[in-house]
Amino acid sequence: MKKFKFIIHPLFIIFACVLVALNYFFLLISYLLTVILHEFAHAFVANKLGYKLNQINLMPHGASLSGDNRFFSARDEILVAIAGPLLNLILAVLGCAFWWLFPTTYFYTQQFVYANVITAVINCLPIFPLDGGRVLLAVLSKNGQRTQAIKKVRMLGIILSSLILVGFVITVFFVPNYTMLIFGSFLFVTSILEDKRAYYSHIGIFESKTAHLNKGLKMRSVAVPDTMPLYKLISSVTPDSLTEFTVIDEEYKVLGKINEAQLQNLIQIYPANTTLKLVLS
Repeated sequence: MKKFKFIIHPLFIIFACVLVALNYFFLLISYLLTVILHEFAHAFVANKLGYKLNQINLMPHGASLSGDNRFFSARDEILVAIAGPLLNLILAVLGCAFWWLFPTTYFYTQQFVYANVITAVINCLPIFPLDGGRVLLAVLSKNGQRTQAIKKVRMLGIILSSLILVGFVITVFFVPNYTMLIFGSFLFVTSILEDKRAYYSHIGIFESKTAHLNKGLKMRSVAVPDTMPLYKLISSVTPDSLTEFTVIDEEYKVLGKINEAQLQNLIQIYPANTTLKLVLS
């Protein structure tokens, strides 16, 4: 995995200083560590699937990963999305196990365990750009147009974030919950405005071949149907060989050939689900 770059929003620094001044230092550290590990989990799975996530943005409401707006399959999008909450739940379970084995650790780890549980639960909400919203977007994209799926997810996000803000208004009559105000406002804004950093770009095809080049790369020739989408060609590329794809129609007529250099250019031009027939037409 590539080296990570951290971008710290000025408001995050102010927010952190306020928490420290209010004697919430350990709470700050617990949540900061939790959200960073959460994003590392996304990045780890994305990297294994061939995507590039290496910039973490720290903001008052949490953390996010920067990237371009291109995924190559709904399955990949779902796997990357669930990695963060899953790690949080695993860390929470491990923390509870430590309490059982070593009861004295409870005092030092309770905030970290609670932070992981809360982070996992919140991120499972079906609101974009939370992980639950990403999963919902991927599922809807499989069964329809991406643009329509985005509209549906945004509308749901507006409704749910509005309910959170209504919940804050209700707490004003008792004990104001400003966390609901901040969280609801953030989700409402992100549901309306497009977040171009919400998706991830595919790693360059040749980056994984560098280590194998000095030993020599095999030459492969693979025949594929013209109905195959571009992203499936990516999964057929191996780090220890150079592959040339021969595209054929249903009558086994050769429509053209695509080598890896051409493929790398094509995935920058066409949507990932574009069929080879459209690419070569």
